[in-house]
Amino acid sequence: MILEVADFRVADAQDFEAAMTELVPVISSSPGYLGHTVQRCVETPGRYVLLVRWESIDAHNVGFRQSPAFETWRTRIADHREGIVVEHFETVLSNGWDV
Repeated sequence: MILEVADFRVADAQDFEAAMTELVPVISSSPGYLGHTVQRCVETPGRYVLLVRWESIDAHNVGFRQSPAFETWRTRIADHREGIVVEHFETVLSNGWDV
């Protein structure tokens, strides 16, 4: 399992949250998708972290990013992509955290 971590800084929080809600069926229909959550930072207004669980890094980088669904995703969040950092992580240790 791979965890995609996308760190966003957004100017329009309301639109970003609406976009994330609208895009649930777009990302969730992708092969290898295992689930996701969007977290809003308490201390930093406009900062969000999107955590997506994928079966493999290829499920994200090839299966999703090279699909027509990704174009829909990218188009809808275009105004929120400036400064985004996206990285992939694999679990080394987990205690009471079902990821």
